[in-house]
Amino acid sequence: MTETNRWSSCRMESLERIYGYLDGELSPEACRAIEAHLRDCEECSDEYQIESMLKKLVRRSCNCDVAPEGLVERIRARITVESTQIRWQS
Repeated sequence: MTETNRWSSCRMESLERIYGYLDGELSPEACRAIEAHLRDCEECSDEYQIESMLKKLVRRSCNCDVAPEGLVERIRARITVESTQIRWQS
């Protein structure tokens, strides 16, 4: 496997985990795994640093705006309805 292909494969597999790690969505075991990977993989570590800085920048620029009351519940309800419709169409 060429270096470019290895990086592409590594990046594709790791990006989703990096986003989950940054958002605090991973289990403790998955966090330890991604932390170990970031120590060993310079490319993913660089990507993590970029995404981490971007997340901090977005947080600062949003001035911690609070979502309107009930927004999360409406989004979840909509997802449930749409996923049910997709299952019925399949």
